[in-house]
Amino acid sequence: MQKGILLAAIAGCIAIHPAVAQRTALDTANYKEWKRAGSPSISYDGAWAAYSIADNQESYKYLVNTHSGKTIQLKDADNPEFFDAGKWMKYSQSSDGKQIIALTRLKDGRKIEWTKSSYILTLPTSPWISYSNWQDGTSSAYLYNIDTQDSVTLPGTSKFNLFNGEKSIICLQNNKLITGPLKGAYKPVFDENISDYTFNKDTQEGTFLAGSRLYFFSVKTGKTRLLLDYSEIKPPAGYTIRPKTYDISDKARHILLEVSYNNSNQRPKMVKPADTGFELELWTWNEPVSQRRQRRGVYNRTQMDDAQFIYHLSDKKVVEVMAEKSGRLLTPETSDYNYAIIADQQPYIRLVDWKYDTNADLYMVDVRTGERKLLLKDSPENPQWSPNGQYAVLFNRAAKEWQVLDPVAGVFKGISAQIGHPVFDEDHDHPSAAGSYGIAGWTDDGNTVLVYDRYDIWAIDLLKKQAARCITNGYGRSHQVQLRWMSTPFINRVDLSRPMNLQSFNERTMSHGVYRLVPGKGVTALADNPDYSVQVAAISGDGKSFTYTKSNFHTYPDLWVTSSDFKKEQRLTDINPQQHQYSWGTAKLVEWKNYEGNNNKGVLYVPEGYDAGKTYPMIVDFYETHTDGLHAYLTPEYSTSTIDIPTYVSNGYVVFRPDVHFKTGVPGESTYSAVVSGTEEMIKRGIADKDRIGLQGHSWSGFQVYYLVTRTNIFKCVNAGAGVSNATYNYFAIRQNGAPCMFKYEVEQSRIGKNLWEGREEYLQSSPIFNADKIQTPMLIFHNDKDGAVAFTQGLDMFLAMRRLSKPAWLLNYKGENHSLNGEEAQKDWTLRMGQFFDHYLKGKPMPRWMKEGISIDERNVDQKYDY
Repeated sequence: MQKGILLAAIAGCIAIHPAVAQRTALDTANYKEWKRAGSPSISYDGAWAAYSIADNQESYKYLVNTHSGKTIQLKDADNPEFFDAGKWMKYSQSSDGKQIIALTRLKDGRKIEWTKSSYILTLPTSPWISYSNWQDGTSSAYLYNIDTQDSVTLPGTSKFNLFNGEKSIICLQNNKLITGPLKGAYKPVFDENISDYTFNKDTQEGTFLAGSRLYFFSVKTGKTRLLLDYSEIKPPAGYTIRPKTYDISDKARHILLEVSYNNSNQRPKMVKPADTGFELELWTWNEPVSQRRQRRGVYNRTQMDDAQFIYHLSDKKVVEVMAEKSGRLLTPETSDYNYAIIADQQPYIRLVDWKYDTNADLYMVDVRTGERKLLLKDSPENPQWSPNGQYAVLFNRAAKEWQVLDPVAGVFKGISAQIGHPVFDEDHDHPSAAGSYGIAGWTDDGNTVLVYDRYDIWAIDLLKKQAARCITNGYGRSHQVQLRWMSTPFINRVDLSRPMNLQSFNERTMSHGVYRLVPGKGVTALADNPDYSVQVAAISGDGKSFTYTKSNFHTYPDLWVTSSDFKKEQRLTDINPQQHQYSWGTAKLVEWKNYEGNNNKGVLYVPEGYDAGKTYPMIVDFYETHTDGLHAYLTPEYSTSTIDIPTYVSNGYVVFRPDVHFKTGVPGESTYSAVVSGTEEMIKRGIADKDRIGLQGHSWSGFQVYYLVTRTNIFKCVNAGAGVSNATYNYFAIRQNGAPCMFKYEVEQSRIGKNLWEGREEYLQSSPIFNADKIQTPMLIFHNDKDGAVAFTQGLDMFLAMRRLSKPAWLLNYKGENHSLNGEEAQKDWTLRMGQFFDHYLKGKPMPRWMKEGISIDERNVDQKYDY
């Protein structure tokens, strides 16, 4: 591709403020200058950080001292990992054509090339390195203390665990289970041979298997106790019991047996198809899984079809808790519980074609008797068990509330109404019922469940000793800040007596930040700046340091380090300093009233040196909502589907991205209300030149582009990518994964909310091809013949309609490409042609020859006709 041609294709001809005239407009030739940071980690003590920087060719690893800022490149390094409380780092490295493990002492750079094994195990706070070697059919374990150079050799050891602060060990050596101080002397846990064991280093308890007998043991007390003898258990009819060890406590009253189905005649083996000269694909109206979703071998009997059995230790009784082919057994994580839940999806498997997710009938089963009772039919959600196994909590979408299982009554009862605020997704605009904001976790040994509302975290006491309380004290709601646990939205066991870090999203400024919840003191902001977003990348093991990024449209998310209170910040990287050479721009939050009279928001990207006294060529680019990405940095890159916003803004365009919120049944009109009203508002405010406005959308918004040009002539030109032009056809179209598109319309993104026959008029309204005669806007259609999401015929049909109606349209099919472009050469070509299309209609540039003449089959890859 010629740089001069591409630059001319997207270069701006609009006057730019003199203050930025010296900056260069972005061109595709500059894309290779951009690098990306990734994989940040931080040592246990926060003194060191590691990260990678990738360009278009390869990735480089770096190590930086967070105190001095000194940075070291780790050449040919992979998988860097800190250990020994941040004193050492290990990584793999290529040396003389071989992969070795390199160990580096961070305080002085001392390096050790580890040659004793190809794999070692380290721990964040421990100096001990462990590894195993096989020789003559026997495994031996080795431990090496990198600080003291002490070593421990455990010949004949296949498995071991360190505990007691790495001062003690338990291991399976020559079929004997032994334990003691790390360097000896060891004593046997049991006198007989054993084959396997489990061990909990916190409680110093576990189980082991000696022959057919399963024992419980405690290192602290030195006692063992026989739990069961597998040879004495009568296997359930048709099944074989597989002896194994279990992670259970001393209070365990039963175990869930591991069984295998032993009737091979009912589990047919795969048979190689015969060569009959033809292959018949037979579609049957009531088969559970339709033909294109079927995969060989999956729909015969599998282990998922097996019955489930619980063995009661006290009375040595086997109870069937789930029959064959009756669903999935949901049990608590604890080993002491009375009830389990069966989620039976069988009645709903056939409905997947138009519902996509498989609902289930929920049954409560008493594990003591096997008695089963129906709890809820056709549930889209599965219950979650408390850590103590006493409570099963479910979000009921129909009732829009959290519920807890009452095992006596055998029903779910509401528990979240006392919160007084919605606990369901209030922005949900699909035809399906809204889901919840989620469970935040459990506290009080599982007797209290923590749930999210839109902004805050609530504790609901399932013992009913106290009313629901907001542990964030309503801070989120009063400040319009969404608060969630940092790193994960769910923590199984929450200690509310300790400070907790929270990640946030400020709905007023659209910025992400960091907060802290301190018991007795409430919520305080650590980082919440309206001008950029902060995202924590890694937390040191001692909890005193963070690595994080802060970004906005013109600020790359470089890596920073800070103390846990964010009072001392230090920048670690400057990945893309070359950006300062180029004119960039600014992202702004804009608001207006849409045609329905509701407040509407969007993001407006304006060029550097923007002059409010001038109007600009504008491209409207949209999908669903964009304002939550107001502070996102967009890396300049070739287009895989839609425009590269930094490049267009750098070259004098304004880009407008309006949020669209949908009403079920009228997705096209919802788009019209938001997008066209917003476009008119940008004209009214003197931002957009009314005669130079383009429109672009891809996939779901590709359909919306088709729809909009049947309703308005406000756009000078449009680009529709991989969009649906005929919903009545697409309803039945088969996607790449074998699923028909019915679900997209009935419960999902296409938002009709009815089947084709119930919503005949709505489907016709969502089929813009029937109104193609109303289109007066030149159209560039991007649709590839191997599109696995939206059939190529959808774009081809719209093009043929435009051709039949003698309306200007071009269809670009990058043969062999999917829903968007993967090949870089195709990306380069599409970036160029799309730029030329918009520049012609919105900047008055000449029409390139490919638009004027087309490219015949004989000219493909001979004459690309980029020139004018």
